[in-house]
Amino acid sequence: MKTKKIFVLTAAVLIFTLLSGCSAAAMNSNSWPGLSATDETVYLANGGFVYAIQVKNGSVIWQYPAEKADSKEAYYADPILTEDNQLILASAGSNHSLISVSPENGRLNWTFGDAEDTWVASPLAVDGVIYAPNSDGKLYALDLNGSFLWAKHISDSALWAQPENDGEYLYITSLDHHLYGFSKEAKETIWDIDLNGAIPGKATLDENGALYIGSLDSTMTAIDAETQAILWATPLEGWVWDTAIIQDGALYVGDLEGYFYGFDAEDGAQLWAPILSDGPVTGTPLVTDEHILIGTETGTIYAFDKEGGIDWQQRINGKLYTNPVEGGELTFFALMENESNIALIALDVDGKQVWSFTPEK
Repeated sequence: MKTKKIFVLTAAVLIFTLLSGCSAAAMNSNSWPGLSATDETVYLANGGFVYAIQVKNGSVIWQYPAEKADSKEAYYADPILTEDNQLILASAGSNHSLISVSPENGRLNWTFGDAEDTWVASPLAVDGVIYAPNSDGKLYALDLNGSFLWAKHISDSALWAQPENDGEYLYITSLDHHLYGFSKEAKETIWDIDLNGAIPGKATLDENGALYIGSLDSTMTAIDAETQAILWATPLEGWVWDTAIIQDGALYVGDLEGYFYGFDAEDGAQLWAPILSDGPVTGTPLVTDEHILIGTETGTIYAFDKEGGIDWQQRINGKLYTNPVEGGELTFFALMENESNIALIALDVDGKQVWSFTPEK
């Protein structure tokens, strides 16, 4: 249980920092970076700044803000691209800002600052609407110009995960242990299910309409989105902090005891015995053409094959909490707490480091 206790202490620091509205400098030392990528550009949200970095060589294209960090802003959530080519940044700072910038040059498009609490989740942009869950328990809807459309109360607890979407409904998880089915047309919650543990990560939806949710109840649960029936529920060794990922009928997830799992998504049967890594797994696994990748709190990257075998592992000087992402032919891991202050590394398919990025002081 030692590894989980270490992580719980780290998470407690993060929760305190977010809910007390500390400065961006404090967030930079206590939060986990946010990360997203295209084939050309990696976007890193790292406390006081967001960086656009070239995939091919690690060079900085731009940073936001361009000069001095704003002490009332702190960027923690994964940046997201909209259908009309905006980059949306969610701030966990005391300004409660949702910000749109140009992905090409980082110039500000608009700012929305009328939420009652911090943004921890990345918003979801779909069909011309930005759906943004907030720590105040509300779901906010904006148009692509940043104009307020509506806000609906979802939960008395914080919403920390991006919604899942099937076109008709949004599926929203909450720290109050519930999964909510929210009608986009009616703009209201239609149903909810208590999953017996806080749910920091988002739900995963498959093509057959099944939802998969891990929670701090140490359980992986599959739910029929139409009927809300429990399809299966499997106990795990530890808490699930983030989101499971599904591909070709297989579901992959890690837990805070350091175990990595593969399940048959249809019936929950384990594809292999749980594999114990060297530390808590907080991020969503990354599935590439060649591997399934995870990072651990102790700084090890594992590359598994589809049968649960370890193809390679790479020890990194730093803690790995953030979801890894893929861009071009490289994979990217955001780092915390390393002596060289490296914030991002790029690896090739064999786990060899291609470049690293260290922010200027």
